[in-house]
Amino acid sequence: MKIFYILCFSLLFAGVGLCQVTKFEAISNPCKIEFQTDPNVFEHVCYNKVVNRHSRAIELLWERVDVSITEGWEAYVCDNLNCYPSIVTRCPDENYNLVEPNALMNLDVHVADHEIEGSAHVEVYVFERNDTTNKLKVDYLFNKSLSTKGVKNQIIRMYPNPTQNSFTVEYNYGVNRLEIMNIMGKKLMSLQASQGRSYDISSLTDGIYLVRLVGNNQQIIKTLKLHKRAERP
Repeated sequence: MKIFYILCFSLLFAGVGLCQVTKFEAISNPCKIEFQTDPNVFEHVCYNKVVNRHSRAIELLWERVDVSITEGWEAYVCDNLNCYPSIVTRCPDENYNLVEPNALMNLDVHVADHEIEGSAHVEVYVFERNDTTNKLKVDYLFNKSLSTKGVKNQIIRMYPNPTQNSFTVEYNYGVNRLEIMNIMGKKLMSLQASQGRSYDISSLTDGIYLVRLVGNNQQIIKTLKLHKRAERP
């Protein structure tokens, strides 16, 4: 009889464990990148997504904690609805992300280094709007690593800069297209990316432009600052 009760309790706790299957999880945890400070690159991004493993739609919120960050740096989060400024450390309740079963929620963390060498460790906690007790912790590491395994090195070079009429971008991983925007963020040109290609911008007036590198999955890999300046006499 004693063995019977032990078996029953074992099955009961096993059933509870099965019921506590994770409802959502991050594609990358930790999300890690390394980079070098570049005056033409004003932000760096760890791209990540949270997948809903539950059989129903869920309403997700997040909270950002800057565990360690170089003074002068700023961190901010982009989800399915918005890219929030650095002063927003928690997703507003009314801006919850509705994620259908097996669908994805963007959970990208950006840092602006303002041309200061450094590193950052940011934690983002993801939780359901109606259940704030069970939280998923996702680590984001910029020039910082708990281990050296799996660190992604970003190598991107744009030249000449300043330029008169054209420029070239060299990169070491999948860039699908380039988007050229004015300083206010209005898209002016969309160009198919190709290694070694010279991109003609002779139709643009002199000024400062943003060059956005877009990947194969439509994610923004990096945004660069480009100066167009006519030849001085």
